[in-house]
Amino acid sequence: MSGERRDKDEPGRDLGAVHARFARAVVLIYLGAAAVAVTLFVATLIADLSYQQEVAKDTLLLETQVRAYYLGRHLHLLAGELSRLGMRSEVDLLDQNVEPERSLLRLTHEKSAFFNVGVAVVGQDGAALWSEPQNFLRAGSSFAREPWFQAVLRTRTMLIVPVKPEREKDSLLYVVTPILRGGQFTGVLLGGIDLALEGPLGSEFHPGGHGLDVLATRTGVVIYPAKPPAFAADEAWKEIVSRPSEDAFSTEKGLRIEAGRGERRTVVAGAAVQGTDFLLLSLADADLFFGPARQRLLTRLSLGLTLALVPLVLLILLLRRSFRIFATSEELALRGERLRMLGEAVNLIAHEVKNSLNGLRVGLDLILQGERAGLEARHRQAVAGLRTEMERLSNFTTELLSFSKGVVPRPVAIDLAEFTRKVADLARGRAEGLGIALQVSAPAARVAVRADPSLIHVVIANLVGNALDALAGDGVAAPRVAVSVSALERRAEVRVEDNGPGVPASLRPRLFEPFVTGKPSGVGIGLALSRRIARAHGGDLILQEGVRGAAFVLTLPAEGA
Repeated sequence: MSGERRDKDEPGRDLGAVHARFARAVVLIYLGAAAVAVTLFVATLIADLSYQQEVAKDTLLLETQVRAYYLGRHLHLLAGELSRLGMRSEVDLLDQNVEPERSLLRLTHEKSAFFNVGVAVVGQDGAALWSEPQNFLRAGSSFAREPWFQAVLRTRTMLIVPVKPEREKDSLLYVVTPILRGGQFTGVLLGGIDLALEGPLGSEFHPGGHGLDVLATRTGVVIYPAKPPAFAADEAWKEIVSRPSEDAFSTEKGLRIEAGRGERRTVVAGAAVQGTDFLLLSLADADLFFGPARQRLLTRLSLGLTLALVPLVLLILLLRRSFRIFATSEELALRGERLRMLGEAVNLIAHEVKNSLNGLRVGLDLILQGERAGLEARHRQAVAGLRTEMERLSNFTTELLSFSKGVVPRPVAIDLAEFTRKVADLARGRAEGLGIALQVSAPAARVAVRADPSLIHVVIANLVGNALDALAGDGVAAPRVAVSVSALERRAEVRVEDNGPGVPASLRPRLFEPFVTGKPSGVGIGLALSRRIARAHGGDLILQEGVRGAAFVLTLPAEGA
């Protein structure tokens, strides 16, 4: 309630608060709309990022499938080359003469561009007969117990098999084709390929948008690169390569790319190499592989946030400028209001002082002029008038000084009931002279408050005096002023009520403002000063609504409250 009254007393501050609330509402509405727009924008970007990542994975898978296809085709072309070579008439291992085979190998595969390790002839007993170059397979070396030889001997079909190299830097593949004469197995032609060297298959192992190519068997044995990656011994790797389906696939797994380092999220695309038991896999670090898509997301998000924040910044700047203009206009309006009020106050003060001076002048004229007869009676009358005017002027200046200096109470313990009765009795003579009944009712028990007696005296005297002024000469039947004191739970109240015409509705909103009065000769200091005194004590002074006449209620905290 007191907050509402303070708002009424400070219209400038109220307007500023309204303007501030409006600005906050505008900013909040914009932020809400921007939040919804940014949320939808971010959702769209995330969906686009997911799509871009899927496209990148599909592209990597397609590239892997194409390279796996050409790798298989290349290996089969090499195998076909060996098969055609084995069908040449010069190749006859049953005649126990290997010189034609030697000449043929020298002629066709010396410094071979197809088999970058070498080619060799192996007899039906698994012994190496001749190789080109000669250090590829030493003559007389036996391969009878090698699984690949046994497989060719049993199936009599072409095989492409990985071989454990003598050097760690090599990645060896043997292309093995049987030599058949009249349906009889007479030996094999063998071509060695080192995938780690640039050669006929070098173009199949070139990282593009990914970081690593791996050629492996279905059992997880790494053929290429020469040194198996750190993850080749992990369960996650075995899960990847041991897929029963021949279909190409892509997945994301946590793999240890390098020994001694933790797992990194890795994108893996794999495709079977046709006609072999091999898988060609393309591996890429997920952070690097999806980096461009994520960078585009961040760029678009930054641009979107910038586009959302720029209007907000402009709006805030415009509102700040509006605040400054409003503050300047408000200050000018308040200054004008103060000047207007000051003009009214000066006018009222001058009027009051002029009235008092006129009274003093009339009194002096009565003393100085007239016949000597009845001089003493006129002197007494004039002196009484002078005293009245001087008291009125003194009271007015005291109220004016108290209002201008501020109220600083010096509270002491008083009995509000007894104190109010004494102050009201001081106005009883005036009330009787005006024919107004002055009634004072107070409880017999002590109504204890802590207040400044001189200041509370001013308030009660003002309220009683205003009530008498409201009834003076108004023609109200049975005019009456009732002063009552009551003790409530944590406060005490003094109620001053009259049965006069009451306070005009137009005057009520500004009744407690300084220099606002409904009296023809009033100044408008009394009620404003009285409310200030009441609030300085922690209480209040209000005009009670809904009663006939006027009823003012002074509230003070009870002692110890």
